[in-house]
Amino acid sequence: MKQNYSKSHKTLTLLALGLLMSSCGRDIPSLENVNQAVENLDVAAKDISTDMYGSCIRATKFFGTPGSPTILSERQPEEKFCNENYQQISLVMGDANQILIDYMNALVLVAKGESEKGKPISFDESYKNLGDSLTNLKFSSSRTAAPQAVFKPEEVQAGVAIAKFLTNLFTKEMRRNKLKQAILCTDSDIQAYIKGKGAVAGQPEPGGLIAIANKVYVNGLLAEEEISIRTYFSEYIALFGDDLKKNPLDFIALEEKYNNAMDLVRDRKQKAQMYSAILRNLASLHASLKQELAKDDDIPLTGEKFDNYCQELFQPSQTKTVDKGHQEIKPETMQKVQAIIAKHMKVIKPLLKKIE
Repeated sequence: MKQNYSKSHKTLTLLALGLLMSSCGRDIPSLENVNQAVENLDVAAKDISTDMYGSCIRATKFFGTPGSPTILSERQPEEKFCNENYQQISLVMGDANQILIDYMNALVLVAKGESEKGKPISFDESYKNLGDSLTNLKFSSSRTAAPQAVFKPEEVQAGVAIAKFLTNLFTKEMRRNKLKQAILCTDSDIQAYIKGKGAVAGQPEPGGLIAIANKVYVNGLLAEEEISIRTYFSEYIALFGDDLKKNPLDFIALEEKYNNAMDLVRDRKQKAQMYSAILRNLASLHASLKQELAKDDDIPLTGEKFDNYCQELFQPSQTKTVDKGHQEIKPETMQKVQAIIAKHMKVIKPLLKKIE
């Protein structure tokens, strides 16, 4: 399993544009641009997940009594807590976000009409531990706080379903005319994985990757890091204020260290918030595409007929997919799809620039 963070997602936007145009038999000027978008979002995702551990460690540098001869030993329990908790969280969150990155890359392959060369992917081999890893992942806000589950059961199920789709995509060598089916059938899992079940537009997400980023990272780790910085420097000034008054340059140097530490936290918060906003808009884009594509053949989005329609995407099999027709996207639908993508890109593009 890759130890990455995805997590991403300007990707889905550009990606969907490339895919959908390609599925009509017309290639966009360069699908390499889509691949580059995926790579850029992948880098941003990894940076955030890695910094979950990084933030915890940075906070330990401002723990303890300033000037105390025992300050290093005072920090050891906090460092141990970070190593035993958030190092693992960074790794598993990397895997969790990589599922979305892989999904986007997979859709690019479908748009190109390509399949992965070499040994077929096996769900049991490649993703067997994903469900357990997400289920067992827990976090504590401090050494004394009770651990809480990071992922809810329905979010774990959604992640595993996306992984199953990825597995079958390659083992069955699905072709580009399965693109519409993929978007329709994976949307409920994409929504749950990104925003959590029961998300309502305009209200904080109840779960998914966005809620995790806000609760664990922005309002958890980064908030604690900020408190540690403020507390440490306040105590430093209280203890050594008279000496600092006698040496203004020392006070200026101390103030600069404080500002640099706080600026780093603010920058991290802003990037995480922009990243969540991108995820939010991409989830909305994916849902809009699903609604539009469902009209193409009057496909019901619930019930037995829809379950049968989606069944082949998620059931493990070494049998290649048999085309059943009615999968190509109609030209008139394509025009509406392109308008949907253009509308969302006006919002997403500025957000992407803020996390570069």
